[in-house]
Amino acid sequence: MEITSVYYFIFVGVSLFIYWLLPRKAQWILLLADSLLFYFVSISAYTFIYVVISVLSVYGVTMFFSRTDSKKRKKIALLCAIVVNAGLLVLLKYTNMFIGTANLWFGINVHKVGWLAPLAISYYTLQLIAYVVDCYGGLIEPEKNPLKLLLFTCFFPLLISGPICRYSQIGGQLFEEHRFDYDRVVSGMRRVLWGLAKKIVVADHLALIANCMFDNPDTYSGIWVLIAAMVFIVELYFDFSGCMDIVIGVSKCFGIILPENFNAPFLSRSVQEFWQRWHMTLGNWLKDYVMYPISRTGAFRKWSRKCKKKWGRGGQKIPYYVAMFVVWTLMGIWHGSSWKYMIGEGWYFFLVIVSGQILEPVFKKWKTSLHIKDESGLWHAFQVVRTFVLAAIGNIAFRADSLSQTFYMMRRAFVWTGIKEPLLGLKENIFEFGGKDVLALIGVLVILQIFSDVRLYYGKSTQDIITKRPIAIRWGIYLVTLFIVMFYSVAGETTFVYFQF
Repeated sequence: MEITSVYYFIFVGVSLFIYWLLPRKAQWILLLADSLLFYFVSISAYTFIYVVISVLSVYGVTMFFSRTDSKKRKKIALLCAIVVNAGLLVLLKYTNMFIGTANLWFGINVHKVGWLAPLAISYYTLQLIAYVVDCYGGLIEPEKNPLKLLLFTCFFPLLISGPICRYSQIGGQLFEEHRFDYDRVVSGMRRVLWGLAKKIVVADHLALIANCMFDNPDTYSGIWVLIAAMVFIVELYFDFSGCMDIVIGVSKCFGIILPENFNAPFLSRSVQEFWQRWHMTLGNWLKDYVMYPISRTGAFRKWSRKCKKKWGRGGQKIPYYVAMFVVWTLMGIWHGSSWKYMIGEGWYFFLVIVSGQILEPVFKKWKTSLHIKDESGLWHAFQVVRTFVLAAIGNIAFRADSLSQTFYMMRRAFVWTGIKEPLLGLKENIFEFGGKDVLALIGVLVILQIFSDVRLYYGKSTQDIITKRPIAIRWGIYLVTLFIVMFYSVAGETTFVYFQF
């Protein structure tokens, strides 16, 4: 069920009406029923058995925690739960990647499997691992009702593209009483409407341009490769953040506040900051459940002391970089079962970030010699543009059909074939989806998003600007936005880029 479809909003509307009428004890049961219905409508029902296995493994282990005082037994049980859940994810999502790699490297011909992974397995697996780790560490109390744990696992708005939630963030909200609240519902639907505009009007139309450029690398070479990368990353941002707006808005109508996943990433001054503002729930998960645990181990600390003793303070960073490499390897492979994700979304950004940290003393000398100050607006603007370009280059692999196409486009970036033919191709493509009117509308919406992100970057809310207007103006804005969404939608069914995960 596409969350941009009329059927989805009928489903949400009917569910909300019933939800507000039910007593508190029954509200979460409706959410569970909605989530199961959404799951079975969206994917083959047999895949749900994998969800059940994941939930029961975690539930059994957390119940075992309360029945034993042995730290050793608890740790063994924790490792079993992690192995089961991570193992299912690897088995169902990455088996064909391993088979393809083995076939290529060893010249064999093993047939790929046709296994279908559960909906949102990459998201709910991380949620369950975080849940069992937090229970083991005593940060949260284990949920004694397995059906409530199942609801946390497959709450239907999260089955699209996350965000990756922790039980401490939404566990209590899922089971509290929530009654109709006009301001909350209007706020949620306003967020949904803006998300629809970002997805349907901006992302889907930019996708037509990006597809044209990526599908014709012989035509769009030279500087056009960079332009294609920048068009795609803007498309990706409006697609993914638009999805988050819809998901967070719908959840808010039910009275459930989800964590934010974006915080003005294109205003970042470095690639590291960019990833602190982009897909934040994934970055925070990797930091808290991979990076920190590795750096706290006795072996890591011992190795760090040895490196410092042998190579000085600079050598002390070697173990830190190794831990970062593990994190970015996981970041890459989480994005997809292909080497293009490992290299483009993982190792590329690892190299950019580590290179920046290693060369930081050199950059400081350059800044001093050029009399550049960090608070300079021009320097800030340069850093923002530089970060945007570096992030766009990394995401070429995300959009390319394969790793070979990624490398081919990189090579073509150094070949110039003229400007006339590429422009004619873009012109035809632009008029195919609506012409100058649509381009102008996209420009307006992009400017509005930039304005909103700038305010967000400086800790200000854009919502206040709308809510302080008279009711006639507010609802006029809502109706105009709704008309734009309905009138300027791209023909044919589209899906969210991150829905594949």
